[in-house]
Amino acid sequence: MESLINIGIIITYIMIGFAALTAISFGVKKMISNTKNAKKTLYGILGLVVVCLGSYIIASDEILQSYEKYKISASESKNVGMGLIMFYTLSVLAIGAVLYSELSKAFSK
Repeated sequence: MESLINIGIIITYIMIGFAALTAISFGVKKMISNTKNAKKTLYGILGLVVVCLGSYIIASDEILQSYEKYKISASESKNVGMGLIMFYTLSVLAIGAVLYSELSKAFSK
């Protein structure tokens, strides 16, 4: 029974990998066909990299005493902190962008 589960998991990983490669290839193909969009896409990717690096620098590698029993390493703690900081930062930026867009529409009329 366990071998069937393992085979199912492997097939799922293969399907997810194929879907991800397909989505990326369509995006790259579309980006190459239009240079204006390519510039915007690269700015977006650069922005995400900057937020990721900033989050990693800010994140603490301290392990709380209550979590020492789980044998969490300092690098794992730092990665989790980075993910949380990135999530909060990108959430605030997305909410700010929506508010700016809607408020600028409202006040321009």
